[in-house]
Amino acid sequence: MRAAVIYIFLLSLPMMAQDQAIVRFANGDKLSGSVLSLTLDKLTWESQILKVPAEFDLEHVLDLTMPATLGVEDGQPAEHEAVLEMTNGDTIKGQLAGLTDDEIRLKTWYAGDMVFRRVNVLSVKITSTSEIHYRGPTGIDDWTRSNDGIGWTYKAGTLVSESASGIAREIEFPDECKIAFDASWKGAFRPRIIFYSNDFESSSPTEGYEMVFQGNSVHVKKAGSNNWLGHSTNAGMLRENESARIEIRASLKSGKVLLFVDGEFIDMWEDDAVKADALGKGFHLISQDNAPLRISNILVSEWDGYTDDLPEKMNRLRGGRGFRGNWDMEDQANADEKELPEGRMVLRNGDSIEGEVIGIEGETIRLKTPLAEVSFPVSRLKNIVLKPADMETPKRYKGDVRATFSDGSQMVFRLDGVKGDSLVGFSQNFGEAVFSKDAFKRIEFNIYDRDMEHLRGQDDW
Repeated sequence: MRAAVIYIFLLSLPMMAQDQAIVRFANGDKLSGSVLSLTLDKLTWESQILKVPAEFDLEHVLDLTMPATLGVEDGQPAEHEAVLEMTNGDTIKGQLAGLTDDEIRLKTWYAGDMVFRRVNVLSVKITSTSEIHYRGPTGIDDWTRSNDGIGWTYKAGTLVSESASGIAREIEFPDECKIAFDASWKGAFRPRIIFYSNDFESSSPTEGYEMVFQGNSVHVKKAGSNNWLGHSTNAGMLRENESARIEIRASLKSGKVLLFVDGEFIDMWEDDAVKADALGKGFHLISQDNAPLRISNILVSEWDGYTDDLPEKMNRLRGGRGFRGNWDMEDQANADEKELPEGRMVLRNGDSIEGEVIGIEGETIRLKTPLAEVSFPVSRLKNIVLKPADMETPKRYKGDVRATFSDGSQMVFRLDGVKGDSLVGFSQNFGEAVFSKDAFKRIEFNIYDRDMEHLRGQDDW
């Protein structure tokens, strides 16, 4: 039976910390503060600007953004991260803990072991956690701010700039890396992104690479100089929109720097004289004007220097030149058109293997192949091939919310109750689950209300 009331009790925090949460309403209003309690139809809210806590009907609440934490499991750090894509569009991250014809078990830090019905899982992708070098932000204190700290603030998992200034921090960049982040802005998109810099305390380091955005125009140069790497390029979607997922791929081995916007390849630059020994660990976010700019969901991970998703546009731009050695992008494009035989899984080194999962124990997976049984770390795989099934979409329930977690997981579930300091939810995807309240970055309410749907894509500046 569903619980009638859900209470989320928060620890007593200093006033500055209390106003880290934001609630948005269907009429466009928003209010910073903190959650005192949440029932199935009421939200009780405390804020510095309110003399006494206020109670709001959830039917008028669009979403709730909270200062989530990036938790970790006790004990030995996980060597891999599995990402489940569900039939209803959910994506759930954790460690693969078991797999049968009917169920997939995922170990998560925010809800313990979760068991998913095979008929609701479209795909399972694997990432080695050793490849992740930074995920955040989780605050502003671990960033160095220029201009005496003026310009950048942190709220609800987002770095916000409203003046020309910069922030920077050290990151253990691998020699080949991916730097991805969500950006939203007002007016023109005009940040400078510096990476591999030798001085994160200065907004003008003498070494590193700098990607300069001027609206829809993008340039790349060596930091501390006017040594531009070849040409400028245009990214029209940066002019047409006011939000995007930016991804920069850079290699100190080949000197290549690539830009992707919302998953679409934009262009590539090349440094023919890489000075790897002079480069460092600095990562900078610099706003060039007073226009509002927000940066969130930063992920710095390893890159193998190759890519399997460059379009033919790349080949035309570079006259068919390969990325490394004799590797040719046209050959790769042709290879990508050939689907792997059913039952084959891709390894991190590019090899593939045909087999059936017969067991998972800790970080080790056992496969039955046509030749023999083999065992190796789960982190060596890029994907798990699932047996065919008649797919199902989970049932919708009154009281469903859409939750986004600090690790990027997103799922829909019926908000049911509370156990201690945790939310209780139910979905046909995984049954009942108990979630740590500290893991929630955003909770969206009234998700099936069509009158509210157009408001969700609007920025809450």
